[in-house]
Amino acid sequence: MKALMCEGWNGYKGLKFVDAPPPALPAGCVRIAVAYATVSFGQLLVVAGKYQRKPPLPFIPGTEVSGLILEAAPDVSDFKPGDRVAASLDWGGYGEQAIATAETVWHVPDDVQLRDAATIPLTYGTSYAALHWRGGLTSGQTLLVHGAAGGVGLPTLELGKLAGARVLAVASTNERLELARAHGADEGLLHTEPDLAQRVKELTGGRGADLVFDPVGGALFDETLRCTAPLGRILVIGFASGTIPQIPANILLVKNIEVIGFNFGLYLGWSPVDERKRHATKLRTMMDTLFKLALEGRIKPTSSDCYPLRDFASAFEAVESRRSFGRVLIEVNGG
Repeated sequence: MKALMCEGWNGYKGLKFVDAPPPALPAGCVRIAVAYATVSFGQLLVVAGKYQRKPPLPFIPGTEVSGLILEAAPDVSDFKPGDRVAASLDWGGYGEQAIATAETVWHVPDDVQLRDAATIPLTYGTSYAALHWRGGLTSGQTLLVHGAAGGVGLPTLELGKLAGARVLAVASTNERLELARAHGADEGLLHTEPDLAQRVKELTGGRGADLVFDPVGGALFDETLRCTAPLGRILVIGFASGTIPQIPANILLVKNIEVIGFNFGLYLGWSPVDERKRHATKLRTMMDTLFKLALEGRIKPTSSDCYPLRDFASAFEAVESRRSFGRVLIEVNGG
């Protein structure tokens, strides 16, 4: 099969487009003919050896896919050949065939396109679980979203609005803010504004945001501390800025606010102790909800860039340069 192979921690420019043997099918797993796979900032880190979890070399990267079931292990009864699915993988998504555990594979409704379905498991899953499982977002609260036109930013705007929140979007350009408004943002703010925290306070009657979704970190996190409402929460999703902020505990004390770490990989079996079976029912319920929202048109998966497998470098460059909107895709079979 055609695949991208990572043989060392040399970044995406070191990946090789190769002919590789199809992976073996272990017990409890399914084999997927991959239609689409997503490219995220996390994958940039993985292939550079900078992610907290390092697959054994050599390996085929890619952790979020859609496609068709080719084969199910004898002990798997929920899937059969031909089923349309989306899946979270440990790795292997940038190959024409990929293996996933049955606990992290979900049926895709017939009227949801596979291109859209590829973004549901990790992209929308991260946003939904962060807002509802960890963030405790409720109707009437104010949600502030950094990186609002990015891969997880747009889903967070949509899901926040569906939860009844007032949504404030922070992005890098006016064009990206227009896209954020189209996905549910009530107000848009440039992250380059000279006093972002003060602007947030002005928009919230001086109170600040009840919940902040922050996949960026760096200087934006410092601004966030200044504009989080009393009893508010900050969700730490990632550090796309490249800078991990240091959190002054005295600010948390004085303002009565919480900083909440969120690692969706915990639920997918990516932690030192694999707990995917423990969370499988909860995940399936959430995925059923997300696919229902997609089927009804209440969420709008966005992928401004889609590249064939052999043009993988362009896909990674689109993420690295931050010029893309929503999630970047690789078309695997046929690409």
